[in-house]
Amino acid sequence: MKEAERKKLARDLEGIVGEKFVRADDVIRWTYAIEDFAGTFFHPLSDKYGPPDLVVKPHSAEEVSKIVKLANRHKVPLIARGGGGDMTGAATPLKKTGGVILDMTDMNRVLDFQEGLNAVRVQPGIRWGELHHELAKKGVTSGVRGPHGFLGASLGGGIGGNCFSINSPKYGWLNENILNLQVVLPNGDIIETGSLANTRVKDWYYRYCNGPDLVGIFLGSAGAFGVITEFTMRTYPIPEFSDTLAYTFPDTDSELKFVFKLEWHGYVTDLWGIAYYTLPDSIKKIIAPLVGERDIAIFATEAYDRDIFKAQKKAIDKMAKEFGGIALPVAGLTRALGISIKNETEWMGGGTFGKVMGPNGSDTCSIAHLPQWQKVVGKALEIMQKNEDALSGSVPLIGAEHFFLFAQILGRGGISNTFAMTPANFMDPEKVKQAQDMYNEIVESYMDTGYAALYRIGKESQFLMKRFKPEYIAFMKAIKKTLDPNNIMNPGVLGLGLEEGE
Repeated sequence: MKEAERKKLARDLEGIVGEKFVRADDVIRWTYAIEDFAGTFFHPLSDKYGPPDLVVKPHSAEEVSKIVKLANRHKVPLIARGGGGDMTGAATPLKKTGGVILDMTDMNRVLDFQEGLNAVRVQPGIRWGELHHELAKKGVTSGVRGPHGFLGASLGGGIGGNCFSINSPKYGWLNENILNLQVVLPNGDIIETGSLANTRVKDWYYRYCNGPDLVGIFLGSAGAFGVITEFTMRTYPIPEFSDTLAYTFPDTDSELKFVFKLEWHGYVTDLWGIAYYTLPDSIKKIIAPLVGERDIAIFATEAYDRDIFKAQKKAIDKMAKEFGGIALPVAGLTRALGISIKNETEWMGGGTFGKVMGPNGSDTCSIAHLPQWQKVVGKALEIMQKNEDALSGSVPLIGAEHFFLFAQILGRGGISNTFAMTPANFMDPEKVKQAQDMYNEIVESYMDTGYAALYRIGKESQFLMKRFKPEYIAFMKAIKKTLDPNNIMNPGVLGLGLEEGE
């Protein structure tokens, strides 16, 4: 954008939100170009991303609407951004398009809570830590607790990116808990979805029985079809009884069968699993003397009644023994370390993966059905072992000089997430290139199994888009073109708003 054009746009934006909330200086612009790139290398900042032309902070849906209409007049892209914890380029402008960042973090209020509705109405800039604090005052919880290690992440970003959350096995993913949305469309119109689309409804938050489910089109779309300015999500009573349990298993097949049955019966709130055969030798040397060459499952379970809780733990123990499980007394230890799986204390310090991988770490994330986990992991492990020279060390705390993989159960229905840690030496361009190539090969292997999906999409959507059926891509593009004829809503996200071949 030319400087004269930027100054004119800045003045127009100041007329909407005030001079204090519009920034165009280089320091601020480049700050908003970074996102959480420090922890990943699969989309280098210097490659295709750059700073926004301007940053603006709206405070209401009406201001967002005016900004959207202004962007249409100037034909300038708009990118809604929350806490900046995204690792997919979704909230970062493409270098060739630039654009205006809509920093939504000042729209962070709890707007409505009514106990009888079992729902809370909030603005998208609210952060997970803020939401937990406000709901706790009312004696309730959101169920899902936000992405691991990031209480500072905003919920609006999580909705746009379809993020998984702590406690998803019990409560479902974040977007499964969304009821109503208020959205500013690409033409500036403000709409309500779900029951609030009805002019007679004031505060009944229900997603269905209101014609087509127009909530779903905005979930996971990363701002391609509009800007979410308010949303309503479910709330739940806080369980009174909770514990962290752990079991070891003789092999991965036994562990996966246990975890699948555990989740199927509704006994698990959140879970991490470690498959021994996927670990580097340095970590095997730590684990083997403690538990033998066995897999580990560590998880939280909870209930609302003491007797039910005691019976539930007894049922879990019986279930574990069915698959050769041996109990580990870890609850006190994990709490002492601050890594209890129990909701608000889980990974409390944030940046857990950074502690594991070190400052030069990255990881791939696949989503797969638990019974197919080993098929998905097998090829990825083969790729990593074939290219160990590309991996350049991890944090000395756990002595992982190369990599490891582990599974996490993410949601109801036995959905797992696999992390393949791929640290690289950023001071060596050749090593970085080797690690990038390995990352791409691992991700391709996930998709080629036919059993897995890629968790992170954003603007790094090439792995997914080339596998979509042509009719499906055409349908998405038709929606985009119809709603957003000037292509101002986050061009490039999900591969939308780009010319063929870009």
